[in-house]
Amino acid sequence: MASRRFNAVLGAVVILVLIGGCIAFSPPATDDPEPDDPDPETLFESTYVYGDTLEDVSGEMTIEITGGNETVSETVRVHERPYVDYYEETLETTEADQDGAIFASNASGAWWYYPESSLAQHHEADEPFESEAVRSDRAEMAQMHLEWYDLEYLGVETIADRETHVLDVDLNEEAVADGISVLIGSTEYVYALETVEAPDELTVVEQTVWVDDEYDYPIKERMVFEIGGERYEMTEEFETVSFNDGLDDETFEFEPPENATVESR
Repeated sequence: MASRRFNAVLGAVVILVLIGGCIAFSPPATDDPEPDDPDPETLFESTYVYGDTLEDVSGEMTIEITGGNETVSETVRVHERPYVDYYEETLETTEADQDGAIFASNASGAWWYYPESSLAQHHEADEPFESEAVRSDRAEMAQMHLEWYDLEYLGVETIADRETHVLDVDLNEEAVADGISVLIGSTEYVYALETVEAPDELTVVEQTVWVDDEYDYPIKERMVFEIGGERYEMTEEFETVSFNDGLDDETFEFEPPENATVESR
């Protein structure tokens, strides 16, 4: 069983999605960009605002966090319809209390359900979330955060049978001096931080993101971060992924079992 401290780390970031699968590496990128290389700033913005043709995403992904002598890993099933609707179910996990856990969010709020303890937690939005409003906020956030990072395009890799562009993201010296420590991308992470107690100090040391070529959607992410002087590495990667399957509203709804204990969050 992982320590309480390590579980706290997992709880703060587990809603992020990492995606695993066979990875085919392209030749190393040269210092001089090729004419067809994507713009690093555009790739960075794709971690916040996805391609216009993207309607929904489904797949299975793995999440692994290592630190010290401990490793926590999960395999989850994910459905997403930007920028408000999200559903995640834990299929396999090293943490017994997370087995079968469900996170579901839509315009009205969010549910967390833990079958092992028959506990359901609900967060009701004061006003319904609107996808276009969230998209606009994320676009503004991308522009604001852009000045904090040094970006480097690393080339092309195949993830989950999809062609992706690899972007290295590092806080620049000025941001570090100002004490800025912000993770890029992921609506789920942003929502999680609004409702889950996060560590007081979390400093991202290294970060790499893999962005799908067709839909401008990040399908893998790796980051190294420090909490209280301890270093952790987290990788999220889709094992399988599909786009535009025509997901309906019911996919993102959740009704707790009758015997569940329901709490507000």
